[in-house]
Amino acid sequence: MNDAVMDRLPPHNRDAERALLGSMLRDNYIIPEVVNLVKADHFYAFAHQKIFEAISKLNDDAGKPADIITVPEYLSQARVDPKNENSPKLIEEVGGIQYVVELFDAAPAAAHYRQYCEIVRQKAMLRSLIHACTGSLTDAFNARGTSAADILDTAERRLFEIRDGSKSATKHAGTIVDEMWKVLDERRARGSIGIQSGFAGIDKLTSGFQPGELAYLAARTSVGKTAFALNMASHMAIAERVPLLFISLEQSRIDVMSRLTCIQGLVDSHRFRNGRLRPDETTRAMAATDRLSRSRLHIDDGSGQSVLQIAANIRRARRAHGIELAIIDYLGLIEPEKTRAKTTRQEEVAATSRRLKLLAAEINIPIIVLAQVNRDAEKRGRGDNRPRLIDLRESGAIEQDADVVVFLHRLVDDRGGDEGLVDAIVAKQRNGPTGTVSLLYVKQHMRFVDFVASHK
Repeated sequence: MNDAVMDRLPPHNRDAERALLGSMLRDNYIIPEVVNLVKADHFYAFAHQKIFEAISKLNDDAGKPADIITVPEYLSQARVDPKNENSPKLIEEVGGIQYVVELFDAAPAAAHYRQYCEIVRQKAMLRSLIHACTGSLTDAFNARGTSAADILDTAERRLFEIRDGSKSATKHAGTIVDEMWKVLDERRARGSIGIQSGFAGIDKLTSGFQPGELAYLAARTSVGKTAFALNMASHMAIAERVPLLFISLEQSRIDVMSRLTCIQGLVDSHRFRNGRLRPDETTRAMAATDRLSRSRLHIDDGSGQSVLQIAANIRRARRAHGIELAIIDYLGLIEPEKTRAKTTRQEEVAATSRRLKLLAAEINIPIIVLAQVNRDAEKRGRGDNRPRLIDLRESGAIEQDADVVVFLHRLVDDRGGDEGLVDAIVAKQRNGPTGTVSLLYVKQHMRFVDFVASHK
């Protein structure tokens, strides 16, 4: 990198910092809003950081006034190093009482504080960007034993943190209490916590898919995992108006859209595939595709993706389209990351599951992952063949990482025929009850519906 660039002072605007602090001293009523917009480390000058902290602290303490008298007094009682009694007092390090008075005079108009906040935030973001890029540059030059994919993932995470403002997760208990009551009020208002699946029994058990959680939808082959996931995606994107990303590692985007059209339009999937729709089905298919076109559903059909590539695509979709949920079809097709050390398939799946769990928490959206159930359930015999958590294929880490696990279990009559009945078994829910919900699978339309008493 050009030495002339590296030798330059980091981006900052001293006048805007002074004007913002002066505005806070002039008008204490703006302090709560400013504190929500700007943090101490957004200020470039050390003196400004400490004066901002003093103003914020005085305002937090039962609304004490923060002015040219109380702020210097507060700073004169504090030391640069609180643990060292010989450390200089903060008032000396910020320029004395006179500098605080100068800040009071530095604000042209307190009414312009929002503009000052924006300038300070923008400069802080640019400094963070320089820091992130420098860190990535260092990682790239010192990449001994670290894959390029890992370095890229770290770089993208750094950039996402800058944009999202989520670098620090530490908050005071009082702030968390306020946030908690706000969330509870919102839940009470809408009658749910998270994104609704469209199936009444499942939503009653789970209260919807919640931000930051990792959910697994698992079943044996050909039970209907993808169809069930597409039924949920269709409801969420159209009925709930939720922006979401469906990642298909197995089927093309045309195949996915074809199945969604059949689900939404109640169209015979066999005739749709053969292009022999009846006039009424054509009408319903066109209406279904119109609804899908107006939804905020996004489909990614890139095959052979690693978990790092998937994470990058979800982050981009979160930034570009504001997605609030992601569905991945399916876990077994996620390519393992290449490492020098030899790893077992179980270790690869465990690492993938853990990364997905961290990703859900990082960007604060639900991630639903489809997974296979092994054959052990079938070996237990007809009376005991319902899937259990121990039947999750390839890794016990899935059970450990998951916040929610839902199994699909197709019911078969004594003659071995398919009744179309499927149990959705909520086998694990970290923050709620478990239970079983009966569904009816209409294979002709690839559609799942709630199995109510009228069907019996």
